[in-house]
Amino acid sequence: MINLLLFPGAALMAGETKKVPERGEIDTKYLWKTEGIFATTDEWKAEYAAIEKRVEEVAKLKGTLGEGPDKLLAALKYTDDTEARLARVYVYSSLLSDQDTRDGKHQGMKARSRALAIKYSQASSWMEPELAAIPFERLDSWMRENAELGVYRHFFDDLFRQKKHILSEREEELMALAGEVRGTPYVTYNFLANADLQYPTITDDKGDSIELSDAAFYVMMRSPDRRVRKEAYEGIVGSYAGMRNTAAALLNGAVQDHIFNVKARGYESCLQASLDGGNIPVEVYNTLIKTVNDNLHLLHRYQTIRDKALKLDGVHAYDLFAPLITDVTMEIPYEKAVEMVLTTVAPLGDDYVSALRKGFESRWVDVYTTKGKRSGAYSSGTYLTQPYVLLNYHGSYEDVSTLAHELGHSMHSYYSRGTQPYVYSDYSIFCAEVASTTNEVLLQRLVLSQTTDPKKKLYLLCEFLEAFRGTVFRQTMFSEFEQRIHEMAEQGTPLTADSLGAEYGKIMKKYYGPAYVHDDLVDSYWIRIPHFYYNFYVYKYATSYCAASNIARRILADEPGAVEVYMSFLKAGSSKYPIDVLKLARVDMTSPQPIRDAMKLFEDLLNQTEELLAQME
Repeated sequence: MINLLLFPGAALMAGETKKVPERGEIDTKYLWKTEGIFATTDEWKAEYAAIEKRVEEVAKLKGTLGEGPDKLLAALKYTDDTEARLARVYVYSSLLSDQDTRDGKHQGMKARSRALAIKYSQASSWMEPELAAIPFERLDSWMRENAELGVYRHFFDDLFRQKKHILSEREEELMALAGEVRGTPYVTYNFLANADLQYPTITDDKGDSIELSDAAFYVMMRSPDRRVRKEAYEGIVGSYAGMRNTAAALLNGAVQDHIFNVKARGYESCLQASLDGGNIPVEVYNTLIKTVNDNLHLLHRYQTIRDKALKLDGVHAYDLFAPLITDVTMEIPYEKAVEMVLTTVAPLGDDYVSALRKGFESRWVDVYTTKGKRSGAYSSGTYLTQPYVLLNYHGSYEDVSTLAHELGHSMHSYYSRGTQPYVYSDYSIFCAEVASTTNEVLLQRLVLSQTTDPKKKLYLLCEFLEAFRGTVFRQTMFSEFEQRIHEMAEQGTPLTADSLGAEYGKIMKKYYGPAYVHDDLVDSYWIRIPHFYYNFYVYKYATSYCAASNIARRILADEPGAVEVYMSFLKAGSSKYPIDVLKLARVDMTSPQPIRDAMKLFEDLLNQTEELLAQME
C-alpha cells in the first residue's frame, strides 16, 4: 500500500493520533524566506506609510497625461513603481497570513494591504479614462519621438481595444470605491474554509486516529481502504455541506458581482467580460467544453476500468482517487522530490536548472502542513521579490508533481520579471498554467521512462491518468458548471444551495458515466472549490495542459528550436496578447487540435493500463 508521511519525524505508535504540527516545530529550511522581503514587520509598516504618501501623489497627477510625452512617461513610471512597491507590501502580508490563518496580527496586515490597494485603485481610477481620451494618433506620434514611451505601445493598444468598456472618470472612481465590498464574498469564504471550519477525527486502516483537514483530503482519498475513503469524504465534504446555505449565498454574491461588472461596462455576458481582459475569444472556452464532451467516452471507459480493477459495486465519488494497485510503496521524502524536479527540468537547459537550484537554496518553498496554514498550493511573489511557493507536502507522487507544477509557475515568473519591464512583467492568466503543467508532463515522462517493473509502471500510469483526469476532464467539468451557474444568474434563476447542488450533481453524472454511482452528499462538493470565486479561471488548467503536453512532447523529441521557443514564451510576460505569446512556443489554442491531441494521449495511457492489468490477472 502507499505509505505517506505527513511531515519529518512523524513516526507514531499504534493508536496514537497524528497531529498537525505548529509552525515553530518545523525546521527553518522548510519555511519560505519572508525576511527576504522585509526583515521585520516594522520595515513593512515603514514601507506601507511611504506608499500611502505615493498614493496621494498619484491622485495629484490627474490632468497631466495629455500635456506631452515627457509628462506622460513620468506619470507611467511613477505609477509603475508605486504598484510594484504596493504589490511587495501586499505579498508580504499575504504570505504571513497564509502561513497561519489564525494569526490576527497578520490577518490585520493583509486587510490593511488590501485596503491600501483599493485606495490606490481609487486614486488612479482617473488614469484609463484620461489616457483613452487622448487621440491615439497623438500617442503614436509621442511614442515615435520617445523610445522609452514606445515601450508602452502594446499597453496602449490593449487599452484602446477595450476603450468602449472604460467608464467615465466618476464611474471608474465609484467602481474602485466598491472594491472592498465586491471582494467580501471570497474573503468571507476563505476565512470560513481555512480558519473556522472544523473537521471530525476518523480511524485509519491501522487503527490510528486521524485528525481530518482539508489539506489532507486527497491523501485520504487515495487510501486503499474504502471505509477510510468513505469516512474521510463524508467527514470533510460533510463539514462543508454543513454550511451549504451560507456558501450558496457567498457564491451567489460573487456571481452577482460579475453580473454587476457586465452591466456597468456593457459586456454581453459574464464569460465575455472575463475573457475580454486577455483578448481571448469566447469560442476558445466553448470549443474546450465541446471537444471534451465529445471525448467523455474516454473518461467513462476509465471509470469502467477502475470499477473492474478495484472490484467495486460501482464507482462512488470517494473512489475516484483510489489507487488501482495497492502493493507498491512510493514514499518520497521532500529532499528526493527536489532532486527529481531538478532532473526533470534538465532538458530545459543549464540556465533553467541553475536558477531553480538557487531557488531551493534561497527558500522559495514553504513545504509542510502546519496548524492554521492555508490549504492547497500556489506560487506567489511579485516584481520586487523572489518567487514564493506554498505547499502542503505529504510525500506522495502527486505531491512531487505539485512541487514541479508550482515551481513551473515560479520559474515562469522568474524569467518574465527578469526580462520584461514592470508593465509586462506578469504573464496573462491564460498562459499562467502552461509552464507549470509542462513541468508536470516532463516529470511524468521521466519517471515512466525509468520504470521497468510492471507494478510500478501500472502505478505510474494510474498517476498520469489521474493527472489528466484532474487537469483536463475535471477542470473542464468545473468550467462547464461555472458557465452554467452564471447563465442561470444572468437569466434570473436564484443560486441557492439546492439549485447549485442540482446542477453540480447533473454534471457529475454526465462526466463520469454509467459506472459512476452518485451520492447525495456529492451535490455539496462545489463548496470545496475556491476557484469558483476566481471568475472563469479553471478552464485555463485544461487548455494549458493540452498546450503543455504538446510543448513537452516536442522538447523531449529534441525538435530543433523547441527549447529556444519555449524559453521565449517564458520570457515574454504580457508583452503580447496571450494567444500570441503561446504561439511563440508553437502552440495555437484557437484550434481544437491541441485538445484532440491530448485526448489521444489519454487514450494511449488507457490502452497501456488495460494491457498491464490484463497481464496481472
